[in-house]
Amino acid sequence: MAKRRIRNIPGTGISKITLAHENQKLERHQDLTHYENTFFQCGKCGTCRTVYKDAYWSKVCPSGEFGGFEAYYLGGKNLLTWAITTDKLKWSENLAKIFYQCSVCMACIQQCQIPEIHSFAGEWLMAMRQEAVKAGYGPMPEQAKYTDHVMTEKNPYMEKNEDRLEWLPSHIKLSSDAKLAYFVGCTSSYREKEVAIATAEILNKLNVDFTILEKEGCCGSPVYMTGQTEKAKKLAQKNVDIFKDAGIEQIITSCAGCYRTWKDIYPNKFGLDHGIEISHLPQFIRKKLKSGELKFNNKIDMKITYHDPCHIGRHMGIYKAPRDVIQDIPGIELIEMTRNRHNAWCCGSGGGVRSSFKDLSAFAASERIEEAKETKANALVSCCPFCLNQFKSNIENGEIQAMDLSELINKAL
Repeated sequence: MAKRRIRNIPGTGISKITLAHENQKLERHQDLTHYENTFFQCGKCGTCRTVYKDAYWSKVCPSGEFGGFEAYYLGGKNLLTWAITTDKLKWSENLAKIFYQCSVCMACIQQCQIPEIHSFAGEWLMAMRQEAVKAGYGPMPEQAKYTDHVMTEKNPYMEKNEDRLEWLPSHIKLSSDAKLAYFVGCTSSYREKEVAIATAEILNKLNVDFTILEKEGCCGSPVYMTGQTEKAKKLAQKNVDIFKDAGIEQIITSCAGCYRTWKDIYPNKFGLDHGIEISHLPQFIRKKLKSGELKFNNKIDMKITYHDPCHIGRHMGIYKAPRDVIQDIPGIELIEMTRNRHNAWCCGSGGGVRSSFKDLSAFAASERIEEAKETKANALVSCCPFCLNQFKSNIENGEIQAMDLSELINKAL
């Protein structure tokens, strides 16, 4: 590990900080100590607060804007992280709340112009949550409660595991020996069931041979995102074993969080090299469109605006596939919000925020809904059931409709 060497700049009393190994290579998904020589590079310039050179310098950080204090922005969190790693601060309840009052949407990180922070700050924000758990100050009480339920009933919604497939209509055709599985996820199974139904109907309409495994459980994202890495890894291992034992070679998800967890966290954080091909629904549909296997026949006269979910946007770099699919649907007019793609404002439901910091969560959602309304679109469309549920819960008086992309695809087929 590179260690800092502090010398004076020749001819002055100003210290110069260098690294013992100037070419130290940083990697993702590491423990906090891996990044300890990077925190101090933050200049507290405030660039993390607004969109850099784009989108009219719009604000980007729900946590900072709601918290109204430096500690809630990335610059402040960088300083607090440095203080923890140098023993200038000790963990406390208030310090833990600062790091948990954040959806880890990574909009701030996108704006930073210091390469190491731009590329890796998301890693130490997550590592700090893991450290909070180790120190006994994390997760937040509400997050601990739903985690206990996840570990027994395989979902964070306080629902019974035996009811997980109640959404499944009798007309959906499944194949018991299929190599492709639809991983439904908890939110689509228990809250936004129309997303699960639409996805299953789409696969049937395309004559895709697929199955849904009854033993499917929570992917572990809500547990992992709150710093409970070991518990999340146990959930991951169970899912991998279930799907591998069933001979599954490909998984389609309609949930952005499930996609990211299976695609990135399982193999790269947990070391579970499952070898299963993971596709998010828009990716799968775009591939069918390009190959000519699919063509939309039904016209949908509607103006929509598209919300980029953080889990497939900034976390996984998927911006084009959903838009390609939307623009291929006859009659649809896509009107972009000012903050879109890598600059998209978070819906405020991720990272355990919605369960533990309801005021912040509602603030973020309302901000995004107002931005959507400014486009004069008929509907605010996303491809994440968690975002969908957040918008539905915060839209007032039906001023704009919230929809999942799967519903539009299904209507267009």
